[in-house]
Formats: sequence, C-alpha cells, structure tokens
Amino acid sequence: MSSLTPQSSDRIGEPFNKVSRRTVVGYGFGDFGFNLYATGLNLYLLYYYTDVLGIGPAVAGLIFMIPVIWDGISDPLMGWVATRTRTQLGKFRPYILFGAPFVGLSFVGMFAAPVWFPDQVVAASLISHIVFRTMYTVASVPYSSLAAAITYDSQERGTMAAVRIMSAMAGGVVTAATLLELASYFGGGDFREGFIMAGLLYALIATVVMSVVFYTTAEKPIVADQVQLTTAQTLAFVKSNTAFWVLCGASFVGIIGSTMGGKALVYYISYYADQPEAVSIILPLGILGACIGIPLWTLVARRLSKRAVWIMGGCGAAIGNFVLLGLEITDVASLSALVIFSGICGGSIAVMFWSMLPDTVEFGELRSGVRDDGILFGLCQFISKAGSGLGVGMIGLLLSFIGYSANEVQSEETLQGIRMAAFLIPAVCSLCSVAVITLYPLDELMHRRIVRALLWRRRRALS
Repeated sequence: MSSLTPQSSDRIGEPFNKVSRRTVVGYGFGDFGFNLYATGLNLYLLYYYTDVLGIGPAVAGLIFMIPVIWDGISDPLMGWVATRTRTQLGKFRPYILFGAPFVGLSFVGMFAAPVWFPDQVVAASLISHIVFRTMYTVASVPYSSLAAAITYDSQERGTMAAVRIMSAMAGGVVTAATLLELASYFGGGDFREGFIMAGLLYALIATVVMSVVFYTTAEKPIVADQVQLTTAQTLAFVKSNTAFWVLCGASFVGIIGSTMGGKALVYYISYYADQPEAVSIILPLGILGACIGIPLWTLVARRLSKRAVWIMGGCGAAIGNFVLLGLEITDVASLSALVIFSGICGGSIAVMFWSMLPDTVEFGELRSGVRDDGILFGLCQFISKAGSGLGVGMIGLLLSFIGYSANEVQSEETLQGIRMAAFLIPAVCSLCSVAVITLYPLDELMHRRIVRALLWRRRRALS
C-alpha cells in the first residue's frame, strides 16, 4: 500500500501529492541509525586511533584521508547502480533493507580488527575503515536519494529534511553522550574491548532503525521513459547542473570547518580547559542546540528562502566561534552555552542542505531531460565525506605539526594551536560557505515552476 495520498487519477500524478505523516517520520527516523555510525566515526574514531591504539596522529589522520579516495569511486558508482536498479521493491529501498546488517558488521569491525591483529594495527585499521565506508555507501546513498523519489514538493522536502536532521542530531547526541561511557562500562576500563561491545550495540539499534525506513516509505513512480546514458553523457549532464555544484561547494567548505572544529573541541576541552571529564557533557550540547534550531529554521524557511536561512545560520555560527576564540573560555557553563548557540546556528545549514539537494534533481532534469538522481546523491555523499575525511586528516596533521602528544601535558604552542583549530578554522569556513551559497539559483517559486514544466513535458511525451 502506497504511503502517498493520491489526488489525481492521472497516471503520472500531480507533482505535489501529499506525503503521509507515517512516511515523513519513518524516512526521517532513518538518519538516527545512520548517525549512530557517522557520529561514532567523526567524534571518536580519531581518539580511538591515537589515545587507545597508540597510533601517531599524522598516521591516524591519513587512515581517515586515504579511504576518501575510494569514496570518490564508490559513492558515484553506487548512485549509478541504484538509479538503474529495477525491482518490485523500488530502486533505492532494497539497498537500505539488505545493506543494513553489513553496515553494522563493518562498523564493529573498525574497532575489532586492530584488536584482533595487534601486530598490524595500522593496516587493520585502514582496511576495516575502507570496508566500513563501502558498506555505509551501499545503504546511505540510496537512503539520501530516496528523498527525491518520495515527493516533488519543495516544502514537503523541507519538512522531511527537518525530521531527518532532528533524528540525525538525536543519534548524534546519543553517540556523543554514551559511546565513551559504554566503552568504559563494557570493557571494565579496557577501551579496546569496550569499543567493540559498544559498537555492536549501536549496530543492532541502527539495523532495526534502517529497516523501519524500508517499511514506512514508497517510491513515487516516474512514468517517463528511462533513458540509458553512457558514462560520458551522464557526467556531461551532471556538469551542467550549476545549482548542485554551488550547493555542494558551500557544503564542502562548511563540512571541513565543522569537522575540524568538532575534532579539535575534544582536545580543547581535555587539554586547554583541562576538564576531560566534561567532554561527554559538552559535545552533545552542540547537537542538542541544532535540534532546538532545526524546527525554528524550517519555519523561517517557509517565509524566507532556504538560501537566506543558510546565510543567517552560517553567519551566526561564525560569530559564536569568534566569541569562543576571543574570550578563551574554559569553564563548563560558558562553554556549554556558546556550544549550544553555535549548534542552533549550524543546524540551519544541515537542514537546508538536505532540503535543497533534492530540488537540484529537477533543476538538472529540466536542463538535460534526464533524471539521474542517484548519481547526484552519490556525488554529493562523496563530496560530504571528502570534506569530513579531509577535515579529520588535516586535524591529524595539524596535531602532529603543533607537537601534540597523547595523554601528556601539552606545551603552550600546542594549546594555542588546538584553540585555533577548534574555533578560528570553523568560523572562517562558515563565512566561506555563506559566500558560496549566495550563488545558489533556486527558490521555492522557481522550483515549483520547474516541476510543473517537467510534468507538462512528460504528459506531452505520452500523448
């Protein structure tokens, strides 16, 4: 039974059919599961490599950066495969359902492999990291692509994106607040064993959540003939989608900054503020702030453009980081308040990105005549992961450059370097992201016109 409420007998359907609440919640909830993995990797895996396994920070950073090269192949390839998949279950949903267990197993493997192969810790860490990224791609690219196949309405996509990002943030809060505690509890103080058991628990939860996405969603059929393109033709059409590239460019810069800031914040709290016990308290607050801001930003976007909301949030996040940088705050209360503020502002970018991305599918289809949503989402995911991987790698190299040494008293030069990485770099990247997004050409009115033009084109082709 379809989760779409039909409002027309036309086989193609009206472009703005309403999506049921069940589908909106079910789809959005999926990112809770995906973000258990993503936050675990982004917040704690570098710490696991450097402070638990004893890998040097430069090498640990490279373990993050090298798989990004593979992502450059696997993400667009998965998008290409998913777009051309034809099953009774849809082209995207089967990968989410059947890929979920393999994502979970590979997540546990990232923590287990270095323990199982103690004589090849670096090689085991690198290989298991690549395997996890591959499995994550198999499920997450179709999941992201599914948004464009559920509805064509830009406002509904905004609502779905808001639920999705709030679910992702909830997963992030849970991970930030509990992963270290669970690892300590399960391992009895032995983090090597503890991270494996905590990862297994997360994998079980995420697998169930990802299955919910499959059973609560349905893909909107595209009746127009599907044109099979060569790789060269596909790349040429994607190249002409300026809205997509502007959006990805703004996101790429912002992700580098937020990734570096998030990683450096762990070291800032532990060494500069000298309050390592506060890490599990402060980190979730930034995500909590984003959860508070997302519904507000979604409402603002209904009155203003999505681009305007991005600009407002990006500027606010930059201001928050400049304040943290200038005041050299070390007490938990003040740090918590400003981290929440930065999270509220940063949440605008997260929700607007996932709301704007599906709109670029129709923008490109109008220009090229071909709907290749999987390729766009695959490329987008690669760009996002490239920004994240590059950010982590840069932090690893920066920590090595400034003389960081795990579990020791840091020099004044090292502490100042950590402070700059935690606040100055994210602030500058936020402003650069704002500058790029001003070039984004779409608004809601233009998108609705594009969708109606595409509907007219399909009807004419069938007449």
